[in-house]
Amino acid sequence: MTAAEDKNPWLRLARSSRSQKENRRLWNGYQKYLLRPYTDEYQRQMENPKFADIVDLSDAEIHSIQTKIPDLPRELSGLAKELRDLSIVSDEPGAIALTEGIAEIKTFPELNGYYFAFCVVIARTRFKSPLFLHFAQFAGGLSVNECVFEQEIMADGANFGPFAKFCKCHFIGSTFFSNAKFKDANFNQAKFKDICAFDNAKFAGRAFFTDSIFTNSANFKNVEFHDATSFDLAEASSAAVPISFNDAKFCKHPPHFFGRALHENTDWTGVTLPNAKAQAALSQASLEDDKCADDTDLITWERLDPKTLLEEDKRAYEQLRIKCGALGKVEDEHMFFRKEMELTGRLSPWYTRVTYGLYHLVSDYGYSYWRPIAGMVGLWAVWSVFYALHFMARDQLHLCMDRLELLRSTMGLSFANIFAVFGFYRRFPSDLLADPTTCLVLLTVSETLLGFVFLFFLGLGLRTRFRLR
Repeated sequence: MTAAEDKNPWLRLARSSRSQKENRRLWNGYQKYLLRPYTDEYQRQMENPKFADIVDLSDAEIHSIQTKIPDLPRELSGLAKELRDLSIVSDEPGAIALTEGIAEIKTFPELNGYYFAFCVVIARTRFKSPLFLHFAQFAGGLSVNECVFEQEIMADGANFGPFAKFCKCHFIGSTFFSNAKFKDANFNQAKFKDICAFDNAKFAGRAFFTDSIFTNSANFKNVEFHDATSFDLAEASSAAVPISFNDAKFCKHPPHFFGRALHENTDWTGVTLPNAKAQAALSQASLEDDKCADDTDLITWERLDPKTLLEEDKRAYEQLRIKCGALGKVEDEHMFFRKEMELTGRLSPWYTRVTYGLYHLVSDYGYSYWRPIAGMVGLWAVWSVFYALHFMARDQLHLCMDRLELLRSTMGLSFANIFAVFGFYRRFPSDLLADPTTCLVLLTVSETLLGFVFLFFLGLGLRTRFRLR
C-alpha cells in the first residue's frame, strides 16, 4: 500500500479487516449509516432488497470505525470536485471520491458485493492490480474518467445504477461485465486492448461506445439494449475486430456503426431488432421523460423528434446493410435490408406505405419463398370457387355437368390462369370460355396478373435464399 492509498479514508475502510466478509459488512453498514439523514433517498433505496438486507451497524461499531479512521466522512454533502468538473447532474446527496489524490494504486481492495449508496468517482488513476466488482451495487452511479487498468476488471453481476461512465479509459487487461446491469452507460473513447465481455448484460438506458477502440474482440452475446446504442467511430483508424451480438436484443433502436469497419467474423446470429411499428410509436414526450446522465451525445439524441429518430435508424440499417454486403454476408445483409424497408414504408406517405406493406406481406421483402407459394395456393382455391359460382349462376351448357365435375373444371381453369405464361390452357377444356362474360374476363385477367406477381416473388425468394445469381 502506498502512502497516498493509506491516506484515503475510503480505501482504509474497504480493507479495515483481514476478513473480506467483515470488510464488506462494515462498508455496507457504514453506507446505510451515512444515508440515514437523507430520508427520501433512504426510503427509495430501501426498496432495493440489496440495501434493505444490509445489517445496521451498532453505535459502538460506528464509533470504532470513526476512531480508527478519523478523516472518514461522517456525512456526505455536495458533489465531489471530479463530479462537478464533469458537469454530471445528480440528485444524490453526495459522492464518494474513491481515489482522490491517488495517481497510482498497486493493490486495490476487492469490492465484491459492496454497496455504494452514493455516486462513486474515480478519476485519473492507474490501477496496477485487478479490479474486482462482482455483484457490487452502485445505487448512485459510477464515474470513471481517464483511468488506466493494467490488469483485468471483473464486474460480473454488478449493478451500475443510474449511470456508468468509463470515458477515456484504457483497459489493458481483460474486462468482464457479464450479467451486469446498466442504465445509461458511456464508454466514449475507451480503449479495450484485451478481451471485452458484456455477455448477458442489460442496458436499460442508452449505451454509447462512441470512438471506443477494440483491439482483441468484443462479446455482446445475449445482451439487452433498451435504448439508443452507438458504436460510431469518428475516424476509421482502428482495424476491425470480431464482435459477437449473438442473440442480442435491440428494443428501440438499431446499433449505430457509422465510420466503424465490420469484421468478417461479426456475429449477428439470432439478433432481435426493433419492430418498425413500435419505433414509429415513439413520442417526443416519452423521449423527454427518459432523462440521461451527463453526456453531450446523449442530450443531442434526446432532442431529436420521433421522425428524425426514425430517419437516423433507417440510415443505421442502411450502413449495416452496405457493410455486410461488402463482406459477402448475404443473410445479415438481407436482414438489415428488410428492417430498412420497414422504416422506409413507415416514413413514406400513406399511399406509398400500402405498396411497402404488400411487399412485406407477399414476400417479406423478397426473402421468403413460402409466402408466394401460399399466395398462389390461396389464389388458386379462391378463384376456383369464384369460377364455380359464376358458371352455376349461368343457365348454359355447364349445367349439364354435376357440381363435382364443374368444380374440377374450374380448378383446372384457375390453375391454367395462374400459370398462363407456361401455356397450360391447352391441357384444360375450353368450353368454359366459349362465351365469356365481362365478369369472367375480369376474373381471368386479375388471376393471371396476380399469378405473375406471385411467380415473380417466388423467383426472387428462391434467388435470395439459395444465393442464385
